[in-house]
Amino acid sequence: MTTGNRQAQRAFDAGVLSLGLTIDGQESARDLDYAKLAFQRATEWDPTMCDAWLGRAATGEVTKEVIANLHRTSATSLHREQRRLGLPPRALAGRFLAGLYIDYPLAGYTEIWLAQAAQLIQDKQYDEAERTLDELATHRRGMLSDPDREADDRISAYIRGVLHFTTQRWPEVMTVLAGSAEWDDPYLATGAHVMVGSACAQLGLFGEAIRRMEQAEAGPIPSARPTAMFCRGLCLRETGHEEQAQALFENVYSQAPDFAANTQAMRDRTYRITVTTKENIDARTDKWDSASAPSIESVQQAEHEDRAKRVLGEARAELDRQVGLASVKTQVAKLQATAQLAKIRAGKGMASVPRGNHLAFTGPPGTGKTTIARVVAKIYCGVGLLKTDKVVEAKRVDFVSQNLGGTAIKSDKLIDSAMDGVLFIDEAYTLIQTGLMGGDAFGREAVDTLLARMENDRDRLVVIIAGYDGEIDRLLASNDGLASRFAKRLQFPSYTPTELGEIGQIIATSRDSELSDEAMRLLIKACDGLYNSERVDQSGQQRRGIDLAGNGRFIRNVIEAAEEEREFRLANDASLDLSAIDESMLMRIEAADMQAALGGIVASLGG
Repeated sequence: MTTGNRQAQRAFDAGVLSLGLTIDGQESARDLDYAKLAFQRATEWDPTMCDAWLGRAATGEVTKEVIANLHRTSATSLHREQRRLGLPPRALAGRFLAGLYIDYPLAGYTEIWLAQAAQLIQDKQYDEAERTLDELATHRRGMLSDPDREADDRISAYIRGVLHFTTQRWPEVMTVLAGSAEWDDPYLATGAHVMVGSACAQLGLFGEAIRRMEQAEAGPIPSARPTAMFCRGLCLRETGHEEQAQALFENVYSQAPDFAANTQAMRDRTYRITVTTKENIDARTDKWDSASAPSIESVQQAEHEDRAKRVLGEARAELDRQVGLASVKTQVAKLQATAQLAKIRAGKGMASVPRGNHLAFTGPPGTGKTTIARVVAKIYCGVGLLKTDKVVEAKRVDFVSQNLGGTAIKSDKLIDSAMDGVLFIDEAYTLIQTGLMGGDAFGREAVDTLLARMENDRDRLVVIIAGYDGEIDRLLASNDGLASRFAKRLQFPSYTPTELGEIGQIIATSRDSELSDEAMRLLIKACDGLYNSERVDQSGQQRRGIDLAGNGRFIRNVIEAAEEEREFRLANDASLDLSAIDESMLMRIEAADMQAALGGIVASLGG
């Protein structure tokens, strides 16, 4: 042993005695100043003596230098001098600031490393603090036994929680302190409640935040209560309990009038929590710097742009899938171009004449009006006119009540369900019925309610009405306000026989069926007959036979009936082994199947 080491040991022994500890039956009066000097001399003569650095901490000298040297020497010489003197475990101990209201005993290896991590957090050396905590965790996993494991687990989680709390990494705070509600150390539990409650509040989990802050207020740390009450007040404000929030802010002010944020919240009811998300935190350019995250506005804008691109793509794909409708597709493209360019002009500060977004779709049934309404909803959502691409389909029965005064209530409820989307009213002409003695009071009430909402909620609601041209004209003429709000009209023509055949093939394919060439020929021929014939409908109007049949709906009914005829034919063919039947036979609709299907359906139309 070198002379320096012997001198260091003598100084260390003197320091231990001056703390009032016993060495081999020898005692000395407690003299803290002398103990400080003795331990300082010991570390000067032997800087590798970990216990001497611990002695300095035991005298209250828990400085950055002392903690760093404790950490540096802990792996090689911790407890060596204490064992030489026969000191009982933890006889030589200090306390370190763990952060957020807590100071904690400093005696063992784990505590020394945690003290170093806490100091690094205080010095804003967050990467190094995390590395220290990770190395400690690895070391502890390799320990064969640890009598203080449960306590060490708690304080290790607490310090890591402080790291993430300090750097506002809220999801990690919740993760590392997940079991803290069950801790039996009331001081650590209180600090953890504040951290977890704050994390919940910042992530918008206001109910859990309130619960955790109430537990923090009930804990044994008086200095934690103002912060907990302030946070709870903000959460109550966010959940609409302003009076309770104000009472808390005033209570905090009476205890801590210099708490600036609380004072501002008390005086300004618009003072709110800035809620963030895990995705926003993960998007930081500097993991530890909350200011390096993109702004909530920029994140929302990026999300909107991504969704707009996706929704517009879906609209284009759906439009392209439609058979025929060339003029309708052109008109829809013009709607999109108008909306997009109006937004661009507004962004450049240029004048842009407001245009109504409500539409009238006119034409016979079964020509794709409902599908195009969904396409328009996606386009309006994609260009930012609507928040969603929701479409609510409605008819007269959804507006009109059988009770006096009930129609307005029923209509309002329906319109509420369509807010931020499209309300699609099929057979809209039935809203106001003709031929009723005294007029249609219920229908007019529904229309008046609809017009009022179209005006009051014009930025959140688009209405599309649909029906035959003449019937839509009659509806618009029944109310001066209707015509001005549905100035834009998209006309849907009847499908041609060839287009109807193509639709039939598409429907069959979607159902794992296929039309034979002869079956297709028969279908087109039947459609041609209906297309070129006219009949009188129930209102006395001349209509194409295919319009009365329902165009695309007629084709769907025919395909379903032809499939049924195919199944019947195959099942009753004695020459077939159904267990070994060829897949193509199961799919193919033959001419006989089509002929039988058409015969039944066309006959039901009276043709």
